[in-house]
Amino acid sequence: MVIGSMSPVISELEPGDIGQACQLFQDVFGAAISPAHWRWKYLQGPRLGGVNLVARSATGELLAHTGASVFPGVMRGNALSMAQLGDFMVDSTARGGYSASTVYPRLMKAMQETLVSRFGNPYAYGFAGVRQFKLGIRLGYYRVLQPYRPAYFKPAGPGPAFWLAREMDWDTERLDTLWSRRRSEIAGPRVARSGAYLGWRYRDHPVNRYQLWRLSHLSRDRGWFVTRTMPDGAVCVVDALLPAAADPARLLSTLAAALNKTLPVLPPLYSWLFQNDADPALEPVVGGEFKLRQWHSSDPNPVFQPGDTDVF
Repeated sequence: MVIGSMSPVISELEPGDIGQACQLFQDVFGAAISPAHWRWKYLQGPRLGGVNLVARSATGELLAHTGASVFPGVMRGNALSMAQLGDFMVDSTARGGYSASTVYPRLMKAMQETLVSRFGNPYAYGFAGVRQFKLGIRLGYYRVLQPYRPAYFKPAGPGPAFWLAREMDWDTERLDTLWSRRRSEIAGPRVARSGAYLGWRYRDHPVNRYQLWRLSHLSRDRGWFVTRTMPDGAVCVVDALLPAAADPARLLSTLAAALNKTLPVLPPLYSWLFQNDADPALEPVVGGEFKLRQWHSSDPNPVFQPGDTDVF
């Protein structure tokens, strides 16, 4: 499907273009991504669908790309489609001003129109660097939800009595049961953490390795943590499902105790679970809403975790 007649032409990514898209990714971001990784990211998992739009030169060369993955979500216990945008990239030869006829606004407008036509009015969001977000805000496509800070955790003592964190396999049925207990407590928009979603996002990740921890109280499953050991040795809590009334810091003490049983020295442990606006340390990423028909400013803001991005 061609979405514009001006040059360069905006169209949908074809299966045969994935190799070119991976090369564009490396050229723009300076990091490699394999076709298998791309297919995992944009075609696999329990998704509702997706959109991948590109700008092509007159000879068919890919000059720019933006993608969206759409997953089932929840807000206040009700079903909601969640559309995560990612990998907006423009080759250096196609960059320039930001009038309505240039590549960036044309791709963004095409993404708005395509998401609305296919998925109604999903909650669209994404994560980008501060500079990119400032541009998106200026052009009216983004509003900032929250800049994120790594909240480092040092156990002040043992976790709450009768709570345990233990390593767990990716048991889809068990994870579905846990999610069904907690989903009604989710106020802001959030991708549904079904067992199938967690298996795709973490167990089946083509590059990174993750550990799932079952959180229990008096032997009953109450939630989970998902952790990743980062290249610098720190352990990041990339995903957590906790009881709404729980104190994340106290339950992180339970996780720290479990980690201490498997590691000779507890490494730095951090999460996004308790943001502190006074902390000057910022992740190089901002979470924001992408405007479709209108902003969702009257709804509660989502509370993202590192695993909601594609870089943790």
